[in-house]
Order: sequence, then structure tokens, then C-alpha cells
Amino acid sequence: MKRTLAIVLSLLGAVGISVSVLAAVGRTEPAPRDVGPPIGPQMVPDTGWGELLIVVVGGVYPTRSEAEAANETMSFGNMSGYYVVPVAQFQGFDRNVGSPGDFALVSAFRTEQGALDFVALAQSFEYPASIVPARVRSLGGVYAGLGQEASPDGTGPLTHPVPESLP
Repeated sequence: MKRTLAIVLSLLGAVGISVSVLAAVGRTEPAPRDVGPPIGPQMVPDTGWGELLIVVVGGVYPTRSEAEAANETMSFGNMSGYYVVPVAQFQGFDRNVGSPGDFALVSAFRTEQGALDFVALAQSFEYPASIVPARVRSLGGVYAGLGQEASPDGTGPLTHPVPESLP
């Protein structure tokens, strides 16, 4: 009996000491540091307001929630893919695809080469991708991927209008 009591008291003492040590360590652990701003230039999301853009479409859906659900199934790995936008965001888009109340999975480009490269990428993942037959005018609104294509002069991402995209 004395032996059992000694074992129980030893175990309780060990648990008490362990809890005390963990509590002390938890209080003395340094606070996590703020990582700080990202390194390098930061691009402001560009909607291409007023520009004539080439749009790659991955699908058109009657509601935003359906479009977002479909977009979740189309992962492009660590690369940007489609963006959920209202069809009415692009003037002329509804003549070619969908109607004004619909939502579409799109990625917008200023150059034909950027659009063709994206179509090839989407098709390599076996995702639907078609280029709208004519350029459409961006009315601003939701970011749809501008700035992810290469600049024709090879200096990096294309962050400004090109002559073909200007009205």
C-alpha cells in the first residue's frame, strides 16, 4: 500500500513539475516577429481600364458561387490561373460569351502571344481555354490577371498598355 501511494505521489509530482516547466517556457518564448514588406517592386493590381484586351475564357456560370467553385477545381500550381469576373466588366464580352448577369473564369492579356501562352498552359493541365474572338474594352472592376505576361521587349512583366491595347 505504501509502495502504491509512493508511486502515485511521484507521478503526480512529475506531472506538476512538467506542467510548471512548460508554462515557464511558454511565457518566456520570444514573440513572433513581423516579416516586413516584400522584397522588390510591388505591382498595383492593374484592371486595364479603357484598354482593348484579349480575354481567355475558362467557362461562364450563372452565379459567382458556381464560378468560384469551378475555379477551385482548376489549380495552376504556383502560377496564376483564372479570375472570377462579372461578364459585364468587359464591353463587348457579352456579344461573344455569356450574358451581362453571368460570371466568367477569365485571364486578360494585352498581347496575343501572352494569351496564346496562357491557352497552351491551361490546355497542358487539360483545362478549358478559349480566346474571345475580338478584343474587348475593360471597364475596370475586378483584377483579371494583367501584368502576368512578358513584355515584348523582354524587360520583365508587361505592366503598361501596348499600342494594340489602346483605343
